[in-house]
Amino acid sequence: MHVPTLRDGDLVLRPKRPADAEAITAACQDPEIPRWTFVPSPYSLADARAFLESSAAEEAAGKSVNLLAVGAHDDRLLGSFSLMELDHEPGHGEIGYWVAAEARGRGIATRAVRLLADWARDELALTRIVILPHKDNPASRRVAEKAGFADTGELVGAPRGGVEEPVYAVYTRTAP
Repeated sequence: MHVPTLRDGDLVLRPKRPADAEAITAACQDPEIPRWTFVPSPYSLADARAFLESSAAEEAAGKSVNLLAVGAHDDRLLGSFSLMELDHEPGHGEIGYWVAAEARGRGIATRAVRLLADWARDELALTRIVILPHKDNPASRRVAEKAGFADTGELVGAPRGGVEEPVYAVYTRTAP
């Protein structure tokens, strides 16, 4: 699968590189990232390297597309955005993300989710994309809404993360 580089003004979504390990490690020291995601805590450089390796393996198997959001002018890490579960069923994908603390509140997540969702629709012919923010994470839920995803009112677990309890809200975007 071709892993794209996507652009929206000063925001770039690009493939991950081994050289990103230190910046990912630094960003994942923020306690808000493991609070709402499956990122381990504490987070080490070894975790970042394993994340990069697993991302590459999942991409090679056609299961996901994993991109980093960076500044267009300085390549500074802003966040991580993935399109996952591509092997779940035809036309289906799930977007997951985290944003570095210093990049929050600037609309980066909304712009990045739109870019990735539009690319997935246009290039992968996905017809249903979901985002599963934790029900108690209002910022992530707002991102989904601003990016054009509709709250279904449904709560689910996340077996991939070992969470059976229905604590994740389901937001969907269906292609016309």
